[in-house]
Amino acid sequence: MGAHVLHWYMNRPSLLISFFALSLFVHAADGLKLKFKDGTILSGARIYVPAVAHSTGTPDGRGVILKYHDKLYIHHFPYRQPRKVIRVIDDGVDNGIYKTAAVMEELEHYHARSSVLEASPRELMYSCTPSRLAFFHFDQPSLKVLRQAIVHHPQIPEANRKAALVAIQNAFYANPNPAYYNTPRHSQIWQAEADRDVERYKQHVFYGKWIDQPALAPAVFQKLLGPGRKRSP
Repeated sequence: MGAHVLHWYMNRPSLLISFFALSLFVHAADGLKLKFKDGTILSGARIYVPAVAHSTGTPDGRGVILKYHDKLYIHHFPYRQPRKVIRVIDDGVDNGIYKTAAVMEELEHYHARSSVLEASPRELMYSCTPSRLAFFHFDQPSLKVLRQAIVHHPQIPEANRKAALVAIQNAFYANPNPAYYNTPRHSQIWQAEADRDVERYKQHVFYGKWIDQPALAPAVFQKLLGPGRKRSP
């Protein structure tokens, strides 16, 4: 900031406070830690809010587009195996004796086509694999993070903001829907398409699959995705 501009702000305390508050809000939206229901974690993600007119990338009720390491983020929608859990079996007899059984419980995570798909914004120079992410793909703590970031971001149009907040609220309280759960087949089909598209435009994107398989990432990301950086279960 130039000396003259800073002097102008310093003589107007209310404007100076507003300026720094705005800076904090924008910064808060730039370093988000988000976790998908499939376990993928992004530390330092940013909600994409376009600065160009007529962009299709603004957050809204359909979800958000993310940037990660200053690149358009493309999710890989990995399939996660069911986990074994212990459940109490109620036989209807109140005798103080409870039976338990180990059962396989499917993880609540959804395939890519469980939500509306659209081409990525033209200005991001990647119009292949859709990049918008519906809010129900994120876990509840991440939905709270996204809500705060969207509430405080000054450049999101009010209509878009309201639609996004309603969608976040619905995602937070939604019941699991097994009809749209990810499957090995859904994941395989999606990644076959995304692998091909990402390979053509590596310079413009960050692909979620690189988090699981760092060896596939471009050299510039190798140190960031080394053996010590693993996906949280």
